[in-house]
Amino acid sequence: MPESILHFGAIRVRVVGDGNLKAKLSSLDDVFSQDLVPITMESASGIQPTRLANFNSQRALLEIKTTEFDEYFRINRIILFVKELYTSYPG
Repeated sequence: MPESILHFGAIRVRVVGDGNLKAKLSSLDDVFSQDLVPITMESASGIQPTRLANFNSQRALLEIKTTEFDEYFRINRIILFVKELYTSYPG
């Protein structure tokens, strides 16, 4: 499975904090990328927000950040929903 083409369908994050958490999926060498819908963080939410994605690549980089000065976050768990599409590229 290491060189398979994968479909990244969603991420689920257990996060607490203040502000907006921005997430982005990127392919190798940042050729393709997809910005996900920002997560509005709370100090005690009781839920694990899920953000849908539609990203196909052999591998992906998940970037999570805040952009404002006083925003902060603490992540306890990240779940990636990934499904194998193909075993390799043609040829």
